[in-house]
Parts: sequence; C-alpha cells; structure tokens
Amino acid sequence: MSFKAQKEASSAVQGGAAAALLLFYSAECGLKAALIERLGLRSTSQLPPEFRSHDLQRLAKELRLAPQLCGRMRPCASLKEDKGPVPFGDLHQAWRYGHALKKDHEEQALAVLHELLIWCQRELRA
Repeated sequence: MSFKAQKEASSAVQGGAAAALLLFYSAECGLKAALIERLGLRSTSQLPPEFRSHDLQRLAKELRLAPQLCGRMRPCASLKEDKGPVPFGDLHQAWRYGHALKKDHEEQALAVLHELLIWCQRELRA
C-alpha cells in the first residue's frame, strides 16, 4: 500500500520538511484507501471529485473519524508575519516549497498526521 510505503519512508528520513511531506502524503493515501474500500471502488480515479484533493479534513469527516481529531486539523501559523496561516490541507505545499511554520503549530499538525496514520493502520489492517 502506498500509505505504508510513504510512512516507512518518512520514518527513514531524519525529520524536517521531507519527513513531514511524506507523512502528509501517507495519511492522504491511507484515508483515500479506506474510502475506496468502504465505497467498494478500485482506484482513486473512481473517487468522487471532492475526494481527489489533498483535503484531509474532508476525507476524515467522510470516514466519520472522531470530531475531536477532525477539529484539530487547523491552519498552521507562518513564521513570517507577512504570510498568512497555511490551511491544514495545504501543508504539503508549505513543506514542499520551504514555507517556514511556527514550531508549535507544526508539531501539532504532525501529531494529527501520526494519529491519522494510526487510524489508517487499524482501518486497513496494515
């Protein structure tokens, strides 16, 4: 499974943006795999268009994950004051392009991603 391979790759990378990016994509793949399984589909191309984005919160709500977990998928504040907050679903772009985030916000986002992966592992029995 793609989510498992990316999760393992994120563990192999020693922190930083690369590990965070892989963690995000791993969670995204896991949530999409769970939705595909629940809907009896074969691939992401069969998902309705609203679930083909990077919106982890929408995927989590559709999968009926705990409201407390969904509620913790908050925007992350930027380190630079002239930059606005980064929505949770856009964190992959921030990490990919080197957008610096406030450390405590980033750590909270990473904790949520780890929780999503734990849920995916249980749901997909992987």
